[in-house]
Amino acid sequence: MKITFLGSGSAFSLAEENYQSNVLISTEDKNLLYDCGTTIPEALNAKGMKPQDLDAIYISHLHADHAGGIEYVAFKTFFEVFAFGKTEFGSMKPNLYGHSTILSEGWDNTWKGGLQSIQGQTNSLETYFDTHYMESNDDFNFHGISVQPIQTVHVVDNRMINPSYGIMVQERKDTHEGTIYGERVFISGDSQFAPNQMLTYFKQADVIFHDCEFAVYDNSVHAQFHQLKTLGEDTKKKMYLYHYSLSGKTFEELEAEVLDAGFAGLVKRGQEFDFNNLI
Repeated sequence: MKITFLGSGSAFSLAEENYQSNVLISTEDKNLLYDCGTTIPEALNAKGMKPQDLDAIYISHLHADHAGGIEYVAFKTFFEVFAFGKTEFGSMKPNLYGHSTILSEGWDNTWKGGLQSIQGQTNSLETYFDTHYMESNDDFNFHGISVQPIQTVHVVDNRMINPSYGIMVQERKDTHEGTIYGERVFISGDSQFAPNQMLTYFKQADVIFHDCEFAVYDNSVHAQFHQLKTLGEDTKKKMYLYHYSLSGKTFEELEAEVLDAGFAGLVKRGQEFDFNNLI
């Protein structure tokens, strides 16, 4: 299993700066994209990839830096098919995973405006994707990688927590001697600082990727660096920080602060992490 950060920036990251935090999870020649934001065209191109290289997409929540690229992928995989040996429009469909509330609201409130109409026909989300409407506590298997969505606290709308999901991923391989398990990796997605809620998953994970704001905001919807620094040393030494803005500093300056605080590192755009430790 390989994890590649096509981008590692926040919602406000410019394409030439960092790209948004969309994460590619790969095994052999299969690719699962965790979130599909507005900078995904440039991010895929920088990686030498096309939307047709994506076998599946998981949407954590409906902010544009995580879901704003769905129309681009939908139209590209619907219309640009002939170079891939297909003979009719709509004959390539990536799998689309997400909580049922997120996919339904995504279609009704966001994606429908652009995707519903093609000349001569009216469409649904299923026109473009093989959709998987997940319920709470559902997980799925992606070509030997177990994907377990974990709800996080990101934005509270009045008294309701808006759906937003991190993921725990782990590669598994069945052998004659039994099942071999790879490293367990937790990716927070967008999350406020909630150590009590996340402590179980921090302990379970071998590696953690956590979103981080370096600026200090009141009522922040992301964990802030000064908050994350209060975590225990055992947690910080296996935690990488991502989903940040440079805030006028260089990557090297921020990276030095992160390492000095005891974290495993600061994720750079395009950085790859190889977890292919299965025999």
